[in-house]
Amino acid sequence: MEMGQRRLLTGLPSCEYPPSMPIWAPCFGASLAPSGACARRHRCLHDVEQGGAPPVSPRVRVSVDTAGRLTTRQRVLLVALLGAAAIICAMPVGRRPIGIADEARQALLAEDTLRHGLRLPARVRDEPELHKPPLFFWSVALAAVPAGHVSDRNASIPSVVSALAVLLGVFVLGRQLSGAHTGFLALAVLATSSGFFVRSHQVLPDMMLTAWLTWSLVFLLRGLQSLPPRLGHLAGFYFCVAGGLWTKGLACLLVIPAGVAAFAVSVGVRKLPLFRPVTGLVLVALTALPWVVPYSQTPGSEASESVSVWGASMEYLNHFRHHPSLPFVDGLVEFLPWTLWLVPAAVWWRLTPDRKAYRPVLAWMAAFLLLLGLHVYQRAHYYLPVYPLFALFVAASVTTAASRARSLLWIHATILVTMIAAALAVGGWLLLTPRTSMSAFVAAASWQGAGLVGMALAGSAIALWLLLGHRSPSRALSWMAATLALVLLLGSGIYSAGLASTYSIQAFADGVRGSLERDAPVTAYPDGNLVFDFYLDRPIVEVTDRSVVARRLESPSAGELLLQVNDWASLRRSADPSWCSMGSAALGSRSYVLLGRCR
Repeated sequence: MEMGQRRLLTGLPSCEYPPSMPIWAPCFGASLAPSGACARRHRCLHDVEQGGAPPVSPRVRVSVDTAGRLTTRQRVLLVALLGAAAIICAMPVGRRPIGIADEARQALLAEDTLRHGLRLPARVRDEPELHKPPLFFWSVALAAVPAGHVSDRNASIPSVVSALAVLLGVFVLGRQLSGAHTGFLALAVLATSSGFFVRSHQVLPDMMLTAWLTWSLVFLLRGLQSLPPRLGHLAGFYFCVAGGLWTKGLACLLVIPAGVAAFAVSVGVRKLPLFRPVTGLVLVALTALPWVVPYSQTPGSEASESVSVWGASMEYLNHFRHHPSLPFVDGLVEFLPWTLWLVPAAVWWRLTPDRKAYRPVLAWMAAFLLLLGLHVYQRAHYYLPVYPLFALFVAASVTTAASRARSLLWIHATILVTMIAAALAVGGWLLLTPRTSMSAFVAAASWQGAGLVGMALAGSAIALWLLLGHRSPSRALSWMAATLALVLLLGSGIYSAGLASTYSIQAFADGVRGSLERDAPVTAYPDGNLVFDFYLDRPIVEVTDRSVVARRLESPSAGELLLQVNDWASLRRSADPSWCSMGSAALGSRSYVLLGRCR
């Protein structure tokens, strides 16, 4: 082997010896004991010959990737990826209805802010909202200022912006730990995961919380690398913690055990005081006083998840009152298809020499998963803050040392073959089935769904060819990410139309809004979803006594009544003939009918 080839394989300066000399010769003396530097080069060469990639020297990584600036080409690529992600995330905005009560609540709180200013607590149906801090719905109100009112077109803007901040944060993490290549691929993996796409335009604070937590990890890692941490790192970390507290309340304090775990596996808990935890957390608490004080002085605050530690703890750990769901399942499902690549990422962890750099990230993620697993309610969106870390490990497993190990290549190939087989099965089923009642992602005509599946099939096949022909898992995953981005872009119309069919509130509101009495409330039995308050632009008054509704229906029509379809079917026999249906709407599995005067 020539000296130049040795230098190329190891990525390290070669020992000075003639090409004819065996490669091990300069590394051993008379006793055949390896010298330190040459032994390290020999081990590096052995790893590369076994299918690994040469590890990047930490000194080189800091000087080139962390301290250095992005090249012009990298900047253009970063802007292009973020721009493409912005388009994909924003495609459903306006066409996708706000169909669940939690989203409608945030929109109504923002509308209350537009009408009454920054009063705290804000109100919905004249009841104070004490369960969520104000930052998210204030940002929704800010996005709605140009239009003068909150709509399903502008309410999603803060979530989309937060999603871009998360993507930028995971790129910075990947570049900081392994280089720009890892950062770019982590960004692409995260942007094309199904759960991240769905949450990126929902009117919920979870994506904003994820942005704060991701950037808090960025500043924590930079502080760990430069101990004692610089003032900018400390300010950035605690600013992000304060932002999370203003966004979702006490839930953001999960960063405390996660940060301690990161310290424990990297520099030791004894160096924790260098991060000024007492001073920082006191300042964070002081920043929250403008909303904590009015919330705590409002009746009912003892049950608030935002300001009551006891209330939040009971909601979190009350396994005696509520039977817990199976941990992690929903969260892993929503990270598909990249959940499959967590298997080779786990194998890569055992092979790579770069474990030390990623230990704080793994500890941070493990702490979050442990604490989320203890939660009595296992909801998929709770796992959104760990998706950036999943994406980071998937990207690192194909771009860093040992990524081309033979065992990893076989695992990647098996996953791609499995995806090809699944795509063939799903495509055939869609073509043979005239109608489908599946989720909004595939709620389309057979040829449309089969076309998207065919696109995914072609992308998987090309990725497999790149993997087997070029032994390049990073190229294969890059191609898969590009394919999934195209599927999401072209399928967003199908996705939005499916949701508009499942939650037909937009068409319903357009049809009945002009017939309603101005500023008159609508009575609902037995409950009225907040979605109706938002789209009808008037409060819904709930009545839980069936006899009260029955007596009202027996009298001549006055005002409007909102009933579920099955309740109207049982009550219409005794109803006065002046009551007629003004329109009906479906909200998932429930169907509603609005009753008023016959016209």
